Amino acid sequence: MACKRSCLAALIMLCLCGHPFSNTPPQHTSDDSLLHHLEADIGDGRLDSHPLIEAAFILSGVAQRDSLVFYMKWYEGILEKVRGFRLDAADRIGSASTLFSHLHYEHLLHYKEEATTLLHVVREKRYNCVAGTILFNLVCADLGWNVEAFETPTHVYTILPHYARDIRIENTSPMGFNIMANLRAYSQYLLTYYPQHRAAQIGLDRLYAHENDNGRRINNTELLGLLAYNQAYFAMKQEDFGRAYRYVLLAQKFNRDSKSNVPFEIDLYYRWGKTLYEGGSFRQAFTVYADGFYRYPKIPELGQNTLAAFFHSMRGYWLEKNWPESERIVQEVLALEILKGEDETHLQEMLSAWALFLRQMSNPEALWECLLLLEQSGADMKRWQDLRRSARPPRR
Repeated sequence: MACKRSCLAALIMLCLCGHPFSNTPPQHTSDDSLLHHLEADIGDGRLDSHPLIEAAFILSGVAQRDSLVFYMKWYEGILEKVRGFRLDAADRIGSASTLFSHLHYEHLLHYKEEATTLLHVVREKRYNCVAGTILFNLVCADLGWNVEAFETPTHVYTILPHYARDIRIENTSPMGFNIMANLRAYSQYLLTYYPQHRAAQIGLDRLYAHENDNGRRINNTELLGLLAYNQAYFAMKQEDFGRAYRYVLLAQKFNRDSKSNVPFEIDLYYRWGKTLYEGGSFRQAFTVYADGFYRYPKIPELGQNTLAAFFHSMRGYWLEKNWPESERIVQEVLALEILKGEDETHLQEMLSAWALFLRQMSNPEALWECLLLLEQSGADMKRWQDLRRSARPPRR
């Protein structure tokens, strides 16, 4: 969901106050430990061990503990300075406007589509809609202000609830605070990103509504999912499909219902699955295709690719006589409810061969599991009554 907006350079104040903070982080060889712990923490869809800002830095690419300490000090410096403004607690809009101006004066200076992480902000003062909205929202939250975001198919911005109305804040432009109060000017701003014929079709007065017709409100945890999606997007541009896939799985844990990344996700499932399949990694290809089919069951090609990778995997496991892996992958394919007709018959033939082999190997517990899968696949179990006497339920 790389942001498509661009700041108006003429409106950016380039004069900077002196700041004692060095923006050169410690240099280290990266590892995966921080990202691994974050993946475990968000596994249930919520963060228990990581503050949002810490998670944002890890998703931005911070991989060492002392580097994380460095970036957290940078962020704490922002909080300390803003708290020093002695903002009026009774004037939430005015206080938020002051914060917005400060961030655009000191930290959010140069819009760049690829500048999607907080590291771009710290090191280069560059940002896109995702980085700008994350920084603004997380500072607001740490100041005790309730903020959300609004995700559209190509963009994200801040929502600041204020009594019975919402203040909508466009973080990619210094003119973007309370865009509804300057809607015509903001529509003119949007106009520069539409082809002339599309703008004429929609109309200037409808541009903002058009942008938001397919959008949804998200909380700040879901907002971090957009950063993970953008990391996946740029990894895929480099054809690093494995890294892209890992970030997509992580993004889905943060923001499971994101509607802005559907075409990108589907394309990744196809391309990464194809790469694995053509390389002979059929089990991994099955996992990728099955994940895609589970999320998008109405796309028949994903189902067909899932089955192709499944049967190739099953043939390999048969040659290796690897029943445990066969059992696992059969359970997964049955859970997808994808088998019909000839494919169902083919699976039953494979399981029948396994049943005879497992009896020959005197493995009654594995035989029991195999017969259970046969039954779940819809096989006629009358012919297996004699074989059932040789089977035994596994001990739990």
